Amino acid sequence: MHSICVLCDRSFANDGALQQHKQDSPAHAFDCTACDRHFGNVTAREQHLRDSPAHAESFDCDDCDRSFGSEEALKQHLRDSPAHAESFDCDDCDRSFGSEEALEQHLRDSPAHAVSFDCDDCDRSFGNEEALGQHRRDSRAHNQPPETPLDAFFRSFQTFEYDPAQPPATSYACLQAHKGWRRGEAASTDAWNRYQDALEDELRLWYGEEDDLAAWHAICHAIGVDPLPQTCDQCEQV
Repeated sequence: MHSICVLCDRSFANDGALQQHKQDSPAHAFDCTACDRHFGNVTAREQHLRDSPAHAESFDCDDCDRSFGSEEALKQHLRDSPAHAESFDCDDCDRSFGSEEALEQHLRDSPAHAVSFDCDDCDRSFGNEEALGQHRRDSRAHNQPPETPLDAFFRSFQTFEYDPAQPPATSYACLQAHKGWRRGEAASTDAWNRYQDALEDELRLWYGEEDDLAAWHAICHAIGVDPLPQTCDQCEQV
């Protein structure tokens, strides 16, 4: 297949021969090899090289693949384009800010970066140490009543379902039925003695060691004693 020189209307055996012809022939002395155009003199070719956009010097922005006609235009682009603005990044929440001050304000004010005071027992967090302390003081989860002597007595029987809300006498009757004790059995007698000791210890726990008739009367009211005994000793016997 022949290669043709359009300007000379001549054919050549291959592209190599055509290119050699263009280099050597006086008819092609003023060609623009970059855009394959022919000019009649050197002045016309130089003006073409100066003015043609195809030959204008390009100032490229490598980051965003844009070109500019002058170095000044490229510099202005690098200054003003949001794509090239300096970024201040928050690594924890993957956000970027336009200034260091904006980043610092974000770190101060964002709930995501607020100091957290955690309660390890109930998996809750609080904004300050005072709130955590108040939670520990006031939360029922952290203020479980201590085990009382009666609680310890009834819970010593592992198969018995003890309900602290029941009156002690009711709980003991349920325990007796659960165990199937009969009067006079060694296990029944031992349990009864331990129950009485627990009752005595419970009274001391809640009302102390002092003989206070008003306190004893409060207990008697609670268990339905009527009429009320007249002395502390009588109340204790009841």
